Amino acid sequence: MIFIVLGLGVVFFGLGYVITEANASMLLSGYNTMNSEDQKSFPLKAYLRDFKLFHQWFGIGFTVLSLLMYFVQEDWLGYHLGITPLVAYLYFFWQTRNYSLNQSKNTRNQFWIGLAVLLFTLVFVVGMLFWSERENTIVWTDRSITIQGPYGLDIPFDQIHSLELLDELPEINSRLHGYSTGSVVKGKFKGPMDVRYHLLLDKPYERVLKITVSNDIPVLIALEGVDEETLELELRARLED
Repeated sequence: MIFIVLGLGVVFFGLGYVITEANASMLLSGYNTMNSEDQKSFPLKAYLRDFKLFHQWFGIGFTVLSLLMYFVQEDWLGYHLGITPLVAYLYFFWQTRNYSLNQSKNTRNQFWIGLAVLLFTLVFVVGMLFWSERENTIVWTDRSITIQGPYGLDIPFDQIHSLELLDELPEINSRLHGYSTGSVVKGKFKGPMDVRYHLLLDKPYERVLKITVSNDIPVLIALEGVDEETLELELRARLED
């Protein structure tokens, strides 16, 4: 996680140098959709000066904040990754609003639409983060074990192929869909050779219960308030009934 976040800090810093007057008509969002008349009247040089300054400070600030969170509370990195860029770009968008609002009606409309999209995205991301942070709970039935909560699932006993306690997670290369912040990892992820896993981890784990099912990808569980060894024994007892 920390390397991804630090890499983004470098990308944010570098954006201030990547976009120039020569390539703005292709790369600069908003400007590249203006008609030719608006582009001619748009103060591009002044805007790019503000654009570069913002990305310099944001790139440095994002990196420093990432390192502080890594050493103080690593679990905050997920929130930082999802929320900080949106808040920063909302700030920049609003601070530079006069560049767009002084143009034609079409450009002004594009500004308000862009602002609305950023606000909606921020609300959506914050909502998803809080939803994903909810603890999962286990519910037993006569035929299955159900894990309720974010990215939960129902596992019928007759589809469980094997159970295994792991001291560490298998190698994970990428997230297919889901959520991860430090010790909280939920959703579907992919390892080497396109091996896929359904992860349900909401605590710093010492052991992880791996449930291999016959018609789906393996499920890896380490839930708050649940002892993985006890859960394995309970599952084995249910499977023998």
